Amino acid sequence: MMKKIALLVGLLALSALTGCAIVAGDTVMGYESGKFVYHDGSLQSNYKAPFDQVWDAANKALKELKASDIQLDRKIEKGTIDAVVDEEKVKITVEYLTRTDSSVSVRVGTAGSNVAARYIHDKIDSNLKK
Repeated sequence: MMKKIALLVGLLALSALTGCAIVAGDTVMGYESGKFVYHDGSLQSNYKAPFDQVWDAANKALKELKASDIQLDRKIEKGTIDAVVDEEKVKITVEYLTRTDSSVSVRVGTAGSNVAARYIHDKIDSNLKK
């Protein structure tokens, strides 16, 4: 019995280090390297930066990618940016979490491209470090 428990704990720890995805019906949810959460085609991550800075970094990332048809919809605690990059629809949602923390969700394409969304997150992260 103890061996089974140890094996289960080991497998859970391994999945936490490498990433995991769960499919339940038509919902897909997963995480990757402790920083990103993938949910229904959107890749979400939290940033240690105020909402205004993250919003500006997301806008700059889309401009660097030569996005077209950029549409901004910003409220006090949440904003969305819709654009087209390389003929793919992109939706970035920035949410206020705390004075020093923000959440960003990126969806690329109809089904959601994890790789493209990760690339945009990398651009946002890079812009925050400038």
